Amino acid sequence: MLGLATGVWAGCSKNQAEPEVSGAREVLTEHRPLRAEMATKQMGEDCSENGASACLSGVCLHVKPGREEGYVCSRACQGEQECPQDWRCAQVYPTPQGRLCVPSPSRQ
Repeated sequence: MLGLATGVWAGCSKNQAEPEVSGAREVLTEHRPLRAEMATKQMGEDCSENGASACLSGVCLHVKPGREEGYVCSRACQGEQECPQDWRCAQVYPTPQGRLCVPSPSRQ
């Protein structure tokens, strides 16, 4: 039995060298805004630096593909009339309160 265990153990060891990766790799990280001391931003204003804590509504949306850009203050809505011109009321997450004002693609 000891011979079998040794054979299995030997078969599990790495015999081939792993290929070396040259060059630096980009590390993906999440956007983590600093906390604002006081909320002062209105609907549509940039909230990249302080996130939702900067928005009077407490809602900061990420509307562009870049990790460090495209954050704007938003708010909850039930219909288009509650959103500014060139914005729409969209279902953002699947709950009854999941509708938020989002900028139209032309505004982004």
